[in-house]
Amino acid sequence: MRTLDGVIERAADPSGMLEIAMSLPRQLREGWRLGREADLAPRPGRPAHLVIVGLGGSAIGADLLAAAVGARLPFPIAVVRDARLPTYIGPQSLVVASSYSGETDETVEAAEAALDAKAPLLAVTSGGRLAALAEQRRQTVVLVPGGLPPRAALGYLLGPMLAVLERWDVCPPCAADVEEAARTLDALSGGLGPASSEDHNAAKRLARRLDGRIPVVYAASPEVEPAARRWKSQFNENSKTVAAWHAFPEAAHNEVVGWGAAPEITALLEMVVLFSGGEGDRARRLLAAAREVMPRGVGVHEVAGCGDSLLARLLSLVFIGDLTSVYLAYLRGVDPTPIEAITALKRRMRG
Repeated sequence: MRTLDGVIERAADPSGMLEIAMSLPRQLREGWRLGREADLAPRPGRPAHLVIVGLGGSAIGADLLAAAVGARLPFPIAVVRDARLPTYIGPQSLVVASSYSGETDETVEAAEAALDAKAPLLAVTSGGRLAALAEQRRQTVVLVPGGLPPRAALGYLLGPMLAVLERWDVCPPCAADVEEAARTLDALSGGLGPASSEDHNAAKRLARRLDGRIPVVYAASPEVEPAARRWKSQFNENSKTVAAWHAFPEAAHNEVVGWGAAPEITALLEMVVLFSGGEGDRARRLLAAAREVMPRGVGVHEVAGCGDSLLARLLSLVFIGDLTSVYLAYLRGVDPTPIEAITALKRRMRG
């Protein structure tokens, strides 16, 4: 049996994904600072809507931003994972293009379309074609440190978006929430890091339970959907395993029927339910009822976010999931960093 205790051998993680995952609180603070210090184009005024474009690891920050502050905004937020923008994009819009590499074809194409429609643009990137486009068209660019897998640069992408939107008075003040989230992650890191033994490390214990199973991750409420999506994608990319995600209450109106699959199928599943801590009585009653109709023998693990602000609770859930996915990679004997299937797919698409 592979062990998760003691010093993690570099051979198991040659690119240091665990160390990078542990850097989320530092990234968040640094990303916020970069956004606060960036040279901004003139404030675009109060937009009719905010559209954030990104894919993969560069889009999850947009989901988290929308979940954390969207309910406090007097206009809607849309997250677009495509080159095609909504037809309503125009001068009254505000478009944020998030591409860590700056080379994501769909995001660059969408940014070009937004500028052609006279929409103000904020680009958050480490460089590439996106930075060149925004600079050429005299739009706001926040350049972040490069050299990481995009999924491992979440703090560098989320922090600047929050900071610039606050400076433009597009979103409410959030400096206190950002720092509280970073402190919450700092507090979690000791108990979840590699030096903490499996007996006392919730991420290591959960990874052990998920080894050899298919993780099915549920958000206990819509506000934690981004965290559930992130867990699923990190299991895919870091752990190199199939995973699924869904959110309540929607899951109670369709997915529960799928739990009636043949026992040899449900025996492969292990369920993880993510809580923000702000779920009301109705949500908890629904989840309790759902557990009663879950297949017998399927493990169900509850993970609760930490912190006072919704941003802190969301990011703490993300942090726990990121570390769990890396520990699961170690147990499976795979390097968590390479994403060869995605690289091959992009190569085929470009001919």
